Amino acid sequence: MVRLLAVLAILVGVSFSQSNIACVDTGRILKESKLVANAQSELREKLIEYQKKISEKEKKLEELKKQIESKAISKKKREEKIKEYQKIEAEARELQEKAQMELTSLKERLENMVYNRVKEVVKKLSKENGYSAVFDCGVLIYRGDLDITTEVLDLLDKNTEVGKNNGKRGGVLDLLGNKDKKTEK
Repeated sequence: MVRLLAVLAILVGVSFSQSNIACVDTGRILKESKLVANAQSELREKLIEYQKKISEKEKKLEELKKQIESKAISKKKREEKIKEYQKIEAEARELQEKAQMELTSLKERLENMVYNRVKEVVKKLSKENGYSAVFDCGVLIYRGDLDITTEVLDLLDKNTEVGKNNGKRGGVLDLLGNKDKKTEK
């Protein structure tokens, strides 16, 4: 059995050396790419923005709760405060649902954008270097010289236009389009 595995390993090594096959370590790309880091940062900023808005609603609810529980408040004022509390509570729930949907959608769009950029870079490198196939390194038992991740990272981050928006702040969200740039108030 061990000899069979050794022979298979040698044959696989020989066939890899005869055909021009490469692999990309997607885990490394997720950890090291500037494009990925910028996308994660912008997603995190959007999350923080929503968390602040929800926190403001929660503070207002706490204030109203104290006012409602106060013995110094008239029955009419208490009823008004209860209605206001219910309204803000519904707004907070709505905001939380909206945030969840928007962040999930944005995350998916960013992941697709990064995947497509990596795919473009791999295609370019494949044409330039004559690779007949490029696999994810995680699915191969491979020799180290097949790994083109460093080249992919270099091209991926070199070709990204993050921050090159005519001197304006810019960002990964700009690559998706302007409709994701601002969160509705």
